[in-house]
Amino acid sequence: MGVEEKVEGKPNYSVPNLERGLMMIELLATQKGGLTLAEIIEALSITKTTAFRIVNTLIYKNYLQKNETTKKITLSRKLLTLGISSINEQSIVEASIDVMRALRDELKESVMLGTLLGDNGTILEQVASSYPVKLFVEQGTQFSIHSSVGGKSILAFLPEEEMHKIVDKQSFDRFTENTVVSKEIYKEQLKNVKKTGYAVDYGEDIQGINCVGAPIFNEHGYPVAAIWVTAPHGRLPSKDFDEKGRVVARYAKEISTKLGFID
Repeated sequence: MGVEEKVEGKPNYSVPNLERGLMMIELLATQKGGLTLAEIIEALSITKTTAFRIVNTLIYKNYLQKNETTKKITLSRKLLTLGISSINEQSIVEASIDVMRALRDELKESVMLGTLLGDNGTILEQVASSYPVKLFVEQGTQFSIHSSVGGKSILAFLPEEEMHKIVDKQSFDRFTENTVVSKEIYKEQLKNVKKTGYAVDYGEDIQGINCVGAPIFNEHGYPVAAIWVTAPHGRLPSKDFDEKGRVVARYAKEISTKLGFID
């Protein structure tokens, strides 16, 4: 029996609808605002029946999501999370570590790098403070989204529909007397974060520990992570939030640029 030859670089065996599904995902990855079913059909030159079946299957499996008002189909948080997971320990950390050290050298405080995975945040990397008294957190440590500066920094810049979906699932547990436990107040805070470009944690997660952070964007302008400084409230009082917030945002922008983001 002879060996089958490959045609035009394709594998000997292929699954047409799987290929079309992957093409669809690749197409939507380039369209930040999403596409309608008709636009997908036109771009990929596939039949309406085939496109309908593939889209509905991917929505059912939570890889795509559809805005029922605009009819636009976009990549879901699940698929974006998978993508983030694949680059966490390489691209983001590698692009961030030197910038984090520079930020630590300027402000002397511990610098954290984190991202959102599922319903929690995760610490990817840290650079310790120059001071004898410092906060140390292990890589992989999870943090609550609603009480953390990392969570606020990322959520504020997510597409609005996606932000609401994540926030509405939060339990808003109280950790300190300053923890925000109201979804409405929290969403108002996110609006302010988006306006100023940085987020603050006024002892909301750990009593007496203040933080100031800013988002990191990938080449598509999607907030994939955040960096922040964390310190005892005596070294990082609320009166310094604006000054330090602008500094952190500047360093976060430097990392975003290294990831391909163009403002």
